[in-house]
Amino acid sequence: MSRILLTGAVAVLMATAACSSNKRVPVYSDVSDEQPEEVEVMAADEVLVPFRVENGVKYLNVTVNGVGLEMIFDTGCSGALISVAEANYLYQKGKLTDDDILGMAHSQIADGSVVENMVINLRELVIHDQIVCRDVQATVSGNINAPLLLGNAVLDRAATVTIDNERECLIFTAKSDE
Repeated sequence: MSRILLTGAVAVLMATAACSSNKRVPVYSDVSDEQPEEVEVMAADEVLVPFRVENGVKYLNVTVNGVGLEMIFDTGCSGALISVAEANYLYQKGKLTDDDILGMAHSQIADGSVVENMVINLRELVIHDQIVCRDVQATVSGNINAPLLLGNAVLDRAATVTIDNERECLIFTAKSDE
């Protein structure tokens, strides 16, 4: 049943998004199935994560369920967001399963409007091969041109995240064990 839901939702979202003329072509890279050293959220007390800047936007290299992607560092985003194109790619590669589909939810976007989107579970999101976040809920935007956003669903797992613009890196500090 959920396979039909995902297939139907992806088909509807792809058809709706196909009307847009400015298509962003996502770039994927398969990552080996080898798991990084097991960590809860942080590999060390402090982790430096380089970013690249394009038009004032900071991009981070991440892997989602073993697939390499580039996401925008976005403190204004409450969760994590991927487009239907990425969700479809992950599904076709077997990196997103029927069990990862959590349902539908309403989201308020930057212009104030409310949209309905699919919500999925990203079993593993790894930032710069060092920071491992398990079971991250992400919203799937029906807009195939939607940027991939790394928001507070991930950032709140760290004690602090500091932006070092001179060295072009983010500094993640692990939460203390209490």
